[in-house]
Amino acid sequence: MFTPARLTAARDVSKTTSKRALFRVLFALGLASIVSSAEAEPQFTVRSLSGAFGFSAAGTVVPPALPVATPAAAVGTMTFDRNGACVISDTINIGGMSASRTSTTCAYTVNQDGTGSISTLFPGDPGPIPLSFVIVNQENEIRFIRTDLGVATGVAKKQNRD
Repeated sequence: MFTPARLTAARDVSKTTSKRALFRVLFALGLASIVSSAEAEPQFTVRSLSGAFGFSAAGTVVPPALPVATPAAAVGTMTFDRNGACVISDTINIGGMSASRTSTTCAYTVNQDGTGSISTLFPGDPGPIPLSFVIVNQENEIRFIRTDLGVATGVAKKQNRD
């Protein structure tokens, strides 16, 4: 037979058991959300870049590459093979002199956070041109800068050939 004191004690045990069960459920849900949010973080690789991107870039070539700081601009395409190789074709204008060219070598790397680098060599250049970039807009856009004596920034967007 339940007395009022035993009934109160039974309710307290029931409340404590319910609170523990609720805590366990909330804890499990919290762990699940941590795991799912960790899985949701983008993990980029060289395979994240594929196909052709149209780009434009502008900046300045600085000494000692040229005797005086000289404005430069370029427009063209970057094509990525998803395996770390690329081709860049552009028309570049440096101080009013323009030329069209295609890279003879081009390689790229991509870090898990979507940043990366490109090293490309054009015919007649004294050495490779280094670029640093970040992939944005669901892998449809690249924002890049030149990281040598050409101070330049540019944007490349995925070309859609529908």
